Amino acid sequence: MKTLGLPGTGGRRFLTRQTLVIAAAVCIIWVLAIQFRGDVSQQWTQLKNHMPEFGAQPKRMPTHNVLPPLAERVACYGPRGRLLGESPDDDLETSVINGPYPEPWTGSYEETRLDRTFINVDQRYGPYGYGEERPDYNRSRVDWNKVNWAKLQNDCFERNRHRFPDSATPFDDTRITPPRFALRKASKIPPVRHWYEFQPTRRTAVVVRAWRGYEYLPEDLHNLRSLIVETALRTGGEYQVILLVDMKDYEGYDNDIFASDEAYRNGMRDAGVPPEFQSMTLLWTNRLLDSWYPQVKEHLTVYQVYQPMQLLALHYPEFDHFWQIELDMRFIGDAGKILDGLSEAARREPRKQALERSSFLHMISEIGDYGEFFRAVNESNKGGSHAWGPIRIPEIEPIGPEPPVADPRDDNFEWGVGEDADALTTAICQNALTPNEWPFKKWISGFSAGMDTPRFYSPPAIQRSSRALLLAIHQAQHELGLRIPSEATLPSFALWHGLKLSFPQHPVYHRDKDDVENRRGWWRGGPLGSPTGLGPANNDHPRGLGLTWWWESDWSKHVFNEWYGRKLSDDVPRPWLIREWEGKLWLPTMMIHPVKHITNN
Repeated sequence: MKTLGLPGTGGRRFLTRQTLVIAAAVCIIWVLAIQFRGDVSQQWTQLKNHMPEFGAQPKRMPTHNVLPPLAERVACYGPRGRLLGESPDDDLETSVINGPYPEPWTGSYEETRLDRTFINVDQRYGPYGYGEERPDYNRSRVDWNKVNWAKLQNDCFERNRHRFPDSATPFDDTRITPPRFALRKASKIPPVRHWYEFQPTRRTAVVVRAWRGYEYLPEDLHNLRSLIVETALRTGGEYQVILLVDMKDYEGYDNDIFASDEAYRNGMRDAGVPPEFQSMTLLWTNRLLDSWYPQVKEHLTVYQVYQPMQLLALHYPEFDHFWQIELDMRFIGDAGKILDGLSEAARREPRKQALERSSFLHMISEIGDYGEFFRAVNESNKGGSHAWGPIRIPEIEPIGPEPPVADPRDDNFEWGVGEDADALTTAICQNALTPNEWPFKKWISGFSAGMDTPRFYSPPAIQRSSRALLLAIHQAQHELGLRIPSEATLPSFALWHGLKLSFPQHPVYHRDKDDVENRRGWWRGGPLGSPTGLGPANNDHPRGLGLTWWWESDWSKHVFNEWYGRKLSDDVPRPWLIREWEGKLWLPTMMIHPVKHITNN
């Protein structure tokens, strides 16, 4: 791929001026022509109406966009009716255990500033109902069916309203207020919205993906409750948890939930969502996606997981950012602190070489601390950057800011520091144009360069997007039908638009921690072994079955289930990552994925 940015941005600016000069010339010719045709007033009206077709440029974001910190968080009420922090029954405890803390296979506790503590399952899920059927349960019990999580979240926001801009508003209780989602022809929402139409709200939606017929086991309930309390309530309303349910009408479900309020209520009943979560639930269907994206025929999750998220940003723009969270991921430790840690790490990161740093795994055992990794990436790139401003493709008019200097070598890693990331990934970003075995390489449509279009993919699609990025992707799909697969959507569109991308390298462990050959199969020479500075020369790597965070892992399920108290098989040894102490099993702070339902086989 051509190295963009190293020669400077003069070429881009010349093209922009050239376009405007041509547009101005056309305007003058048209005006002169219509002066000889009479009825100048009517023709001038037509001219103004047609101006966007040949003269308009998208509005670019400001070069610097650092927001001030929010005021101190105000405590909120938890599900037991007491203020969090004043209720021991609601407290989430962690412990420090004697002995060395396990070193991550990849990632860093220091860079993400996550706690180096351990937690057992009673500490982790006890506040949320784990073990409440036992006589020795030492917390007050909750009638969870009577908990209204939307109200608790909105009450928390109201207690903290003074901390947020006036643009911030509470989220609708979807059992009371009809959903804003509607089929395109019936919608009151503009078909396209732009980033500059909205002011920052300083709030983030944590969107949990579910589907009709999902079986919510007790452990799912503990997980969802913990996510709401720790992200939405303990942060003073900075997060809002939403359950986004796929009604699977492509499998024969024939209730058009958007036909009427009654049909939607019937859909909520059919969705199978437990009563405590219904007030924070939004339903969607393939019919909805078809109506908004008729040129993109395939809506399956593996291909277009972000289409419902795009419509969420379009219809519910009261959030600056949108996390997509899967039901098969788990936070081992305080979920709010972990998401805060990832967000703050991304905020501290400069734009320069953010893509390059995202294209290598930071392995302490291979290179040392994050500072050494950072310096190695810079050395490999000779002080330059492959994405300095937008990576230009014909189909996209960028909305991202102009760089402060033409040559990235003149920037001392200052631009972007303090700014939120528009695309925040939870795994390495890989270049689709290098040799690789990516199964979705050929799944692309609407781009003139076809498979030669520069793309970057990052599985799994558990990522965070800004509202601006989701609205831009929505416009590209709604108007042009552009399509690339799910795990490439956020990174690629962010880079095409010149928006900030970040991969905060959170701690990940491996089943075979001492397998040097496997580790180096992922390291592939690291930054200093790369011929371009943009990822390894070949993106093929060993399978990730033994990782605690990877889309195909099976060890993640084994680790979680063993820690939770149920073995998958007596033939499988206890994962080395689990510590036994005082008769309990402990895990370090981290995220785990995937974790399917607990079973005995």
